[in-house]
Amino acid sequence: MPYTVIAYATMFSNVPLGIIYSSISMAVAYLAYGIVLSFLTAALTRLISSNQGKKTTHFRMWLCHRITIACHHRFAKLLSGTEAFCMYMRLLGAEVGKHCSIRAINPISDPKLISLGSGVHLGDFSRIIAGYYSSHGLVSGKVEVHDNSVVGSESLVLPGSILQKDVILGALSVAPVNSVLQAGGVYIGSQTPMMIKNTMHSLEDRIEEMDMKYKKIVGNLAANLAATTLKVKSRYFHRIGVSGKGTLKIYDNIKGLPDHKIFYPGKSYPVIVRHSNSLSADDDARIDARGAAIRILSDESSESSLFDLTLKTGKAFYARTIADFATWLVCGLPAREEYVKRTPHVRDAVWTSLRHANSYVELHYYSNICRLFRFEDGQEMYVKFKLRPSDENISEEAGKVEPIGILPPDTGAIPRSDNDTRPLLFLAKDFQSRVNAEGVRYIFQLQVRPVPRDEAARDIALDCTKPWSESEFPYIDVGEVNINHNLSAEQSEQLNFNPFLRCPEVDVIRASSCSQSASIDHGRSLIYEICQHLRNGAPLPEAWKIFLEQSDVKVDLSGCPMAVSLMKKDAQKVTLERTLFQALWISVGEGGFVGSRAIAMPGVRVEVGGSLSALSLAMKEEIIMSR
Repeated sequence: MPYTVIAYATMFSNVPLGIIYSSISMAVAYLAYGIVLSFLTAALTRLISSNQGKKTTHFRMWLCHRITIACHHRFAKLLSGTEAFCMYMRLLGAEVGKHCSIRAINPISDPKLISLGSGVHLGDFSRIIAGYYSSHGLVSGKVEVHDNSVVGSESLVLPGSILQKDVILGALSVAPVNSVLQAGGVYIGSQTPMMIKNTMHSLEDRIEEMDMKYKKIVGNLAANLAATTLKVKSRYFHRIGVSGKGTLKIYDNIKGLPDHKIFYPGKSYPVIVRHSNSLSADDDARIDARGAAIRILSDESSESSLFDLTLKTGKAFYARTIADFATWLVCGLPAREEYVKRTPHVRDAVWTSLRHANSYVELHYYSNICRLFRFEDGQEMYVKFKLRPSDENISEEAGKVEPIGILPPDTGAIPRSDNDTRPLLFLAKDFQSRVNAEGVRYIFQLQVRPVPRDEAARDIALDCTKPWSESEFPYIDVGEVNINHNLSAEQSEQLNFNPFLRCPEVDVIRASSCSQSASIDHGRSLIYEICQHLRNGAPLPEAWKIFLEQSDVKVDLSGCPMAVSLMKKDAQKVTLERTLFQALWISVGEGGFVGSRAIAMPGVRVEVGGSLSALSLAMKEEIIMSR
């Protein structure tokens, strides 16, 4: 303090009385003082840190913090919001990208643990804390804020947090310790921030409807299956199949079914049926679940589809929700066996799905998962579908497999017997020969039930691990499927059956949580489409690409036609990009009044109030900041 008093007294005694000259002299002197102070701070903190070695002492850490904070209070905080402050942060060891707007005036005690991408905006009085002391000791971690992200006014980013690209953290919100805010998300909240919107997924309503946990599970599933799809260039399940084309003729008289636009008496539709094994792609004699996928077309000429159905042998499925399905795939046989011991009906669902098969056309196929039926009078009901042989003498028990253990082998399909000499793909050849001879006939059936009023009862009705009571909800014969034309192996391979291909009268039931029974149909529809696009080399929409990138599984999308264009798009200009003249003017001309006003492009609406700062929302709409 005495030396400071002497220094200021000396300066004042030598300054002439002219106002302008005095002001310029004081400004130059203070700037020189600040520059010297900044360089000394950077040098001293580096010197102290370099002597720490591998072991960090609390005293040296505290000393570095105090030096950095002192420099901030004496000089650096006056640079807040300017390019000069970004340069100051880089000088102290922080990673700061181009065209950032740092309006935070709190001192950052650990600049080396701060990483800011290009075009980042830190709002007024927001705080980035890379380390603090608690009852558990020092909590420290690197804070990353990626390109074009916004931290709202008076918000808080705690150690270890990662804000991915194009994230908005709302005003007065908190990014918790070691949290990851996903790209494009708009987050609000203090204890647990909630994503209220994702700007990058706005074109995919199925993703928008999912909560965070649901997205994570579906994203990881999609990424795993997509990686396998890209590797083998084929389907994951039901890999090799045989297909035929024919017609679905609705009966003239249907008892027990209200008037329906699609299943209306006397109507006829072109259909495509594809049979396959679930896991056994190279040997039809293996004991496996057998499948029948049906595509109902609107008319012969346009080839436009009304909806797709995926059916299999067995009246039930082994997973009630998408979370159960994901766990089942990765947990291994011992864990599955422990699970089915507690839920015997799941064991029954697994074993009853397996079938010995002499012919695809001599088995019964069930949808397991139900859909929402909308009738012409406005009534809604749940519906399940069934495809059975036209020969009534073929019972539902045809090809039934007796359990030989708790669960089948981990591979899913049981190998053929040693004395079985049938050809590898005899089921496909049998189907083709039957179609060429007299055609193949099936009976198309529906099982309908009213939609329960109670949410818990609805979830029970949607549980695909338990079949509906046929005495209470009997199957209704609605039509006959006649297949009279074989499709080639190439045509069969190109077919894409998508559960989300539906019409308003036969709709998919949505889910918002991975714990809901409807989640398995809702979630798999997205996974099917992503994998089908990759398998066929079709362009992958940007929302799906980002969805895969946010999963825990990294997928190489270099084989996707959209990858190159999206990589180029990622190199777009940052939100706050400005010319050298603009940056110089911000740093020198208006440094003391940074951020006092903003100019929006025509048509941009900025709303003040609520949990998100108006500035943050405006920036996401490409607002041009004028300081």
